[in-house]
Amino acid sequence: MAKYSIFFGISVVVSIMLLSTWLAVSLVPNQGMQFYSTSLGTVAETVDLFKDRDFDIFKDFRKDTLQLPPILMTELPSDMTAVSDLNTRKAVFVAIVLPHILYSNSRIQNDRRRLMQLNRSHIQGRTLRGRDRKWLNGMAKVYHTQPTDIEELLWRVDIVPPRLALAQAAQESGWGTSRFSQTGNALFGQHAPVGKGAIRASGNAKIALKVFDSLQESVRDYMRNLNRNRAYQKFRELRMSMRTAGKPLDSIALAGSLGRYSEERKIYIKRLRALINLPEISATKGAKLVTSR
Repeated sequence: MAKYSIFFGISVVVSIMLLSTWLAVSLVPNQGMQFYSTSLGTVAETVDLFKDRDFDIFKDFRKDTLQLPPILMTELPSDMTAVSDLNTRKAVFVAIVLPHILYSNSRIQNDRRRLMQLNRSHIQGRTLRGRDRKWLNGMAKVYHTQPTDIEELLWRVDIVPPRLALAQAAQESGWGTSRFSQTGNALFGQHAPVGKGAIRASGNAKIALKVFDSLQESVRDYMRNLNRNRAYQKFRELRMSMRTAGKPLDSIALAGSLGRYSEERKIYIKRLRALINLPEISATKGAKLVTSR
């Protein structure tokens, strides 16, 4: 009996380990690519994780074609503030946040493609299927529009250029060292009512920032904020004008439409543009997620 008991115990442990691995890999929605979702405690462990997936954080950002493994960290390493070398901190921050931005943009792009197909059908006078109307209702709720206003949805359901998103994340989180980013996964400094689901600012009990269960939630909410908040109407108008002209989205130009994101207005825009031009962020232009390289 002792032999069978030992075997049963080993089987249970192995099963738990396999289940944990399956959860880490499979709980992220799959869109033709397997995403690895995990949480690590230190910068060193994060660097090793990327190396295990054939990406050197300190070397590969210098390559002409940037290809990152689909790793979605649920939170930032707790020792980011202890990293004295700023270049190391920047590289690790970009490696962690960029996959989230690319993943969120890929989901938005899928929604946008479907919207464009439905818009063509609508223009041609075709009756939309029930499942398409249901999907439009859901999109309208998320983006705060009328379900039948597909054209307005096309203004709102669009990507945020990765370099612009990275610049805002770096600015708002202090490259991942702020108290809000460390304890609440708040990468973008989004304000929230004081109370549950928010962290109060030090020295001002009336100001609080929204907290998130994961970095992915933070990135998703930030993009929805730019895509539906009245304050960023100029951002959406400028982005659409670039689309209409058949031009690529210009992060530097679009940064100029985000003065209302901060009380510093013009100074904030200047800081964003400086961040976009930093080597660590500039190198991410054209970055892609790949399973293997």
